[in-house]
Amino acid sequence: MKKLATAISSGFGSGFIPLAPGTWGTAVASLITTFLWLLEAEYLYFSSYALCLFFTLTGYWAIIVLKDEWVHDDQRIVVDEMIGLWITLFFIPINGLTIILSFILFRLFDIFKPLGIRYFDNINTHWAVIVDDMVAGVYANITLQLLLLAL
Repeated sequence: MKKLATAISSGFGSGFIPLAPGTWGTAVASLITTFLWLLEAEYLYFSSYALCLFFTLTGYWAIIVLKDEWVHDDQRIVVDEMIGLWITLFFIPINGLTIILSFILFRLFDIFKPLGIRYFDNINTHWAVIVDDMVAGVYANITLQLLLLAL
């Protein structure tokens, strides 16, 4: 069980990359999205929602399983970045440009934590590990939608 929890919470090992593990976790989610887009997945929107739901539930489970071995919001936990990236892409037409923009916007909101995101980051619960990145994903999504409207 701990091996599966480690694989999920670390974004299939990307959380173990010492330099900017959150960025690497976001990159994994971007690669999964790109792979689905290149396959011209008929249900791409559904797939991103399903991935988000699946990784939210399994990520929460994995965080609980590893709570005694890893510190709260351990750097190796990047499943929350994966979830945040997929939330950034909700209701967005998926193409190469939107995948790149979603990556950039989500990372900016996740790193700088404006508009109350830091509040969730400072809560010491298992859900808070994920929720701050979900909120960052919502803000990045709104920003991306406004940017696409402006273009």
